[in-house]
Amino acid sequence: MGYQIVQQIEGASASIITDDLHGTAANLGLEIYGIETRANLRPCLQGQPKIRGYVGPCYGGEVDGVPVIRYEDAATYREMGA
Repeated sequence: MGYQIVQQIEGASASIITDDLHGTAANLGLEIYGIETRANLRPCLQGQPKIRGYVGPCYGGEVDGVPVIRYEDAATYREMGA
């Protein structure tokens, strides 16, 4: 499974793609604080980690048939008009 972390840096979106969410979150100073428990989400999102201050986990499409789990900071989420 792949992960994408999207955040605003100096007013521009920056995206990090990783297979190691825990390691990448630690390197960025982000806190993983639990797991997604809502049963009405896509199966690939259920049981995924949550990152404090970020929207997600969200479905980010697939790459070579593998789901990408996306996380967005609040500024990116607002910018996208969601």
